[in-house]
Amino acid sequence: MTESPKIQHLEIGCRDLSRSLEFYQGLLGFQTAVDVAEPQRPDVRWLDAGAARLRLVEIADGDLGGWSPDDLQCGLRHFGMKVGDVDAQAGRLLDAGVRFTKEPKDAHGGVRITFFTDPDGTLLEFVEGHLEHDKTWSPELAELDRVAHRDRPRDAGPTFDHVAVSAPNLEAALEFYVGALHATVIGQLFFEADPRGFVITNLQVGPAVVELFTFAEQTEPNPWSPDNPRVGLRTIGLGASDPNTAIDAMTAAGAGPVLEATPTGQLLADPHGLPLTVVTAR
Repeated sequence: MTESPKIQHLEIGCRDLSRSLEFYQGLLGFQTAVDVAEPQRPDVRWLDAGAARLRLVEIADGDLGGWSPDDLQCGLRHFGMKVGDVDAQAGRLLDAGVRFTKEPKDAHGGVRITFFTDPDGTLLEFVEGHLEHDKTWSPELAELDRVAHRDRPRDAGPTFDHVAVSAPNLEAALEFYVGALHATVIGQLFFEADPRGFVITNLQVGPAVVELFTFAEQTEPNPWSPDNPRVGLRTIGLGASDPNTAIDAMTAAGAGPVLEATPTGQLLADPHGLPLTVVTAR
């Protein structure tokens, strides 16, 4: 039986690879990944971030590719990490000169969060605690999150938790992620005071989570294009035991055709233009 695709890595473009390594390795503590299938390249580094990996790619002339901090713009939003103590970790990064866009605060769902950026403006999040969903779809996965928080030391550093994305339509997004990727819905958060009709739906995709943002208000299209040398969040890497079968299921569910095929994977976009790279599962 073919295994379902899983989040295997997140690709992040950077203008200066050495500077980004100082940030992701030196400050965040991620280690160089071993057993990497990709041939060694001077402009690429793989880091082990816990549940999944980071693929850092030097894009010397790139920019954020039209990315906007407005959640109503569809596409990749931010990369979220769990930590033992948000305030302590934020203080450590503040002392190192990291720019924060949102100071530590208690958030809906019973967690404490903070937002900051990497040297190129990539939006990152620290999360402390386990989510208490307004509507829980999978009590088993919610309990795993609770136990992981209980067992996480207070001094625990960052570990890969989720990738946040905005989509224009919840039902259509679930048809793709649940239908084609066989993601499991963990639960939902409803922000009833938000006039935009804001909902977060958390989807387990292998070892990590897609934090799906949807709104009743009209969204803006995803500005991503495969032709732009984009820094920041570039693509979600999905590992599949049979990549071609996974891609067939994705295209049948509305994804676009394969835009690029390289030794490191096949690039295509989901029905809403979100870039995905399908690779052979580790």
